[in-house]
Amino acid sequence: MAAKKKAAKKSAAKKSSAKRSVKKSAKRTTAKRSTKKSAKKSSRAKVRYSIPAVPVSGSSRSSVSTISTTPKPTSGSSYSSKNTKSKDTGSSKGIMIAVVLGILILAVAVISKNSSSESTTVTPTPAASESAAPTEQPSAEPSGAPLAAHGAPVGIVSLYNATGATVNWKAPAASEGITGYNIELRDNGAGEWKLVATVPATQFKQQITKNDSTGWVQVKVSTVYSDGVVSEGKVHGLPGSWS
Repeated sequence: MAAKKKAAKKSAAKKSSAKRSVKKSAKRTTAKRSTKKSAKKSSRAKVRYSIPAVPVSGSSRSSVSTISTTPKPTSGSSYSSKNTKSKDTGSSKGIMIAVVLGILILAVAVISKNSSSESTTVTPTPAASESAAPTEQPSAEPSGAPLAAHGAPVGIVSLYNATGATVNWKAPAASEGITGYNIELRDNGAGEWKLVATVPATQFKQQITKNDSTGWVQVKVSTVYSDGVVSEGKVHGLPGSWS
């Protein structure tokens, strides 16, 4: 009995191993078939079919149209061409704008030059300085009818300063017809009077300069009238030499 059981077990093991081998072989055959099918499909995809054209009566030529199974290019190329076109148009627009701006700048420059050349330049006239203006000197010669009254300056006094002294005076009561005043000096109270200055009727002082400390000088101020009369004021003295 034990020998029979062992034999039955061995036969069962052999049957199971045979089934396994059959299954493995079946799987291998199916894998081979699938690879063959895929190879056939790929070879079919690359095949180009040529169809002969139908001959036309009266013509001995025949044309062959070829149908390609190669897939068409994607829309990427058209997109890139559109991009290049847009770039070209953008650059051309930029160039046009730059040209227009250059023309406008040139026109503005020409207009400004014309306006500046046409505009008149006003040169200011320099004002005459006080030193250049001629001072009207009173004349001792009679220039009008005789006056009713004449008078000498009053309040004649000399005041010392850094550069010498200033002779001051006031107008007389008979002020009608006065054309100016004469300021005169005489050294050491002898000799002739020296005219230092003749000033207008509106001026009541005159600067004199001290030369040295030797001797002394007399100072005189006189009123000059339009009828030629000169009325001498009070004389006073100063120590030193003056001019």
